[in-house]
Amino acid sequence: MLMKLPLFPLTVFGAILMASGALHAAKQAPGPERPPAPELLAQCAAPFRDNAVLQQKIKLPVWGTSLPQAKVTVVFDTQTKTTAADKDGNWRVVLDPMDAVKLKSVNDSPVGKVMKIVCEKDGSKAVKKLNNLVMGDVWLCAGQSNMAGRMKRAGHPKNYPPNSVNNANYPALRHLTPNKESWQVCSPETSVWISRVSFFFARRVQRDALVPMGLMVTAVGGSNIESWLNQPPYPTGGNYTKLLSPWVGYSIRGAIWYQGESNEKDGRGYQPKLESLITGWRKVWSQGDFPVHFVQLPGIGKSTTENPAGGDGRAEIRQAYFETLALKNTGMAVTIDVGAVSEHPPNKYDVGVRLARSVLQKVYGFKDLTCCPLYTKHVIKKNAVYISFDNTKSGLMIAKKKGFTPPKPTSGAKLQWLSIQAKDGSWHWADGKIDGSQLVVTGKNVSNPIAVRYAYTQHPVGCLLYNKDGQPVGPFSTIGYGPKPIEKKP
Repeated sequence: MLMKLPLFPLTVFGAILMASGALHAAKQAPGPERPPAPELLAQCAAPFRDNAVLQQKIKLPVWGTSLPQAKVTVVFDTQTKTTAADKDGNWRVVLDPMDAVKLKSVNDSPVGKVMKIVCEKDGSKAVKKLNNLVMGDVWLCAGQSNMAGRMKRAGHPKNYPPNSVNNANYPALRHLTPNKESWQVCSPETSVWISRVSFFFARRVQRDALVPMGLMVTAVGGSNIESWLNQPPYPTGGNYTKLLSPWVGYSIRGAIWYQGESNEKDGRGYQPKLESLITGWRKVWSQGDFPVHFVQLPGIGKSTTENPAGGDGRAEIRQAYFETLALKNTGMAVTIDVGAVSEHPPNKYDVGVRLARSVLQKVYGFKDLTCCPLYTKHVIKKNAVYISFDNTKSGLMIAKKKGFTPPKPTSGAKLQWLSIQAKDGSWHWADGKIDGSQLVVTGKNVSNPIAVRYAYTQHPVGCLLYNKDGQPVGPFSTIGYGPKPIEKKP
């Protein structure tokens, strides 16, 4: 007699069969890729963010961190560069030089590209993407509050040229500050956060050079120059360490500098500090003598008309800027005519544009564009001193500037803040006559002059000396100062 086996419901057999099949399939089919360890994802150095401008025409280092010994591959445009992170997780590759696409106008929108950073280790892979990157020219913009001051505080559009902010659609102009997670593309909404000086600087350079512009702005109100230094004999400054050093090595076109208010009492002693800043930054960036252009401080407060010798207030620190022009690839924007009674003159438009003109002429090769004329030499003939300047091929004029409008010639007006030194060492107010591109200086009852000073005071205002392109002549003293040899009396 056959033994009856217990009957199992069909659903039980089905479940057993399904479980068996699933187990078999699990043994046969490969499992999903292991998710990458979070720390495998590459971390790029501070300037490498979405919307970045990358410096054209020179080698481009890209660096960051990942897991130790991870394989790191950087893919950008047509280039692929591979390296391995060191035992501390640091990695670095160098991309070959690339060109920027020339813009059709300042409103042109360049096509952004994606950079991929692929990290691989122990079978895991992580990919980081940086989006909307463009090639162009990157300018470092540093200093104190007059560099830091943003467009939103400018009183637009009343006090500035029309539509500076309201129509600021410049997709190829971008800026980065230390506290931002990404570069900001210039628009009416984002432009209010851009440094005023750097905005007007970049917009003018871009108008003529038609190149995408990247502004790396790091400026701290009230900071002294010592806080930005990085080489002996000066100690490394706190602002350099905290704000600037994370950017060191990011390829740049050059730097602009607007600082000195906190050091004005240094006088000519500011010069070795400024020289140390320039040479120190150039050393750590390893890009040779890249261009550094700076702002010669504007006036503040009032100057007395009872001191023809001058030398008061900011006169000596302005001389320190002038002497620093002895360094290769430097330039200076003169701003004595846009000062104010307060520490923060409102007119940053002319400051930025004058920096731009200096850079356009000396860096971008616009040789027909004049910038601020500077004293080059003098010759004494009898009772007259003949002063020569650069950037005067358009000629000279005596003019007066008010607010944001261009300087207006003042026919028959006397040039102010011009003084002459007699043989006995006494100083006297002088008369200046324009003779082509020279200034001829004489003094009443001064028959044997030995020196001349112009605008060598805290805040020279009134009728000043300009070239006919509206650029102010820099203040000067002929007493053995300056980057160029002084011609002696024949």
